[in-house]
Amino acid sequence: MKVKLLLAAAIAGVWSIGPAMAQPIVIGVSTPQTGVAAVASEWEMWGANLAVEEINAAGGVLGRKLELMVLDNKCNPSEAVNVANKLVEAKVVAIEGAHCSSAHLASMKIVADAKIPMITGIASNPQITELAGPGRNEYSFRISPSDAAMMEALGIYLGNKKAFKTVAIIGEDTDFGRGGANAFKAVAEKAGITIVSTDFHPQNAPDFTTILTRIQQRRPDAIATFQVGGDSINFLRQAMQLGVRIPYTGRIELGGRNQPIIEAGGMEKSISAWTYNATIAASSNKAFVEKIKAKYNSEPYLQTWGAYDAIRIIAQAIKDAGSTDGPKVKDAIKNMKFTNVMGKTVTFDDHNSAGRFVVLQTVLDKKVGVADIVEVK
Repeated sequence: MKVKLLLAAAIAGVWSIGPAMAQPIVIGVSTPQTGVAAVASEWEMWGANLAVEEINAAGGVLGRKLELMVLDNKCNPSEAVNVANKLVEAKVVAIEGAHCSSAHLASMKIVADAKIPMITGIASNPQITELAGPGRNEYSFRISPSDAAMMEALGIYLGNKKAFKTVAIIGEDTDFGRGGANAFKAVAEKAGITIVSTDFHPQNAPDFTTILTRIQQRRPDAIATFQVGGDSINFLRQAMQLGVRIPYTGRIELGGRNQPIIEAGGMEKSISAWTYNATIAASSNKAFVEKIKAKYNSEPYLQTWGAYDAIRIIAQAIKDAGSTDGPKVKDAIKNMKFTNVMGKTVTFDDHNSAGRFVVLQTVLDKKVGVADIVEVK
């Protein structure tokens, strides 16, 4: 009887170990599920969820399934700090986030102290690049170009095409808005562009009438905007209501929820610097687009791409490291050669950036097209 009890205990021990060994690998996601960027966060989650589904369907990583722990940072630095601390306490292996530049910047020290890698394909403030890399913050990574890199590419294009002589700038009063505006100003003179005005507004601004009236009076050739989510949509809708028919540039979204404005002729001859476009002809991108369309009845957006490739990079790093240990995963990301969904092979530089390609988009005859894909340093 004693032997049987010992055998039963041993079997019970095996079964108790088994589920623990098969526990999922948890990746944190810091994203603004509520607030001004909530819709863009939804687009982000399309990509993150698809990546996890594909990886798990292929057997997971290190024999374990991936699982996401998603927390709402509200596109707010203070909330982002709370979210980062909660994800650290939960012992996530890595973090995809934090979507908004201010939120990402606020989270960087926390993840570095905890030695947990954090990757963004969305946040674009140049400071993220300046603060990241060996000898700086080794745990912050970015797979999309910064606003400085995007504006450099845009400035060269605008200068070569002589598209606009005068531009008015409008941006949200955040690290994204001010960072983008400053980056545009830095390249404007070289492109032969005069900045006629610069306006900043708080997030969730209800009324842009005063700014739009002032811009109309100055009659610029284009308006460079640096706004996210609802603010950008409200600005464009109010511009349409006031009869503003001035092309847009900067980081304006061409297509997406702005498609009705494009079809109404409200964004004709606009030129924007972007990080992704669903029409890119790479076979991997075509497959990605079809999967997103099938699941969500929509083409993917830059946020969708950014999260999709960020999760894929994290998974590849865990596999390459053969471990979920933060420093080992960080080193694997740093040493990785990765082919993104657009078919471009990239590596991370000394500032932990793999954002090598800027997509320049235009609107002609009420249709969005890719004018060029520019490689940047």
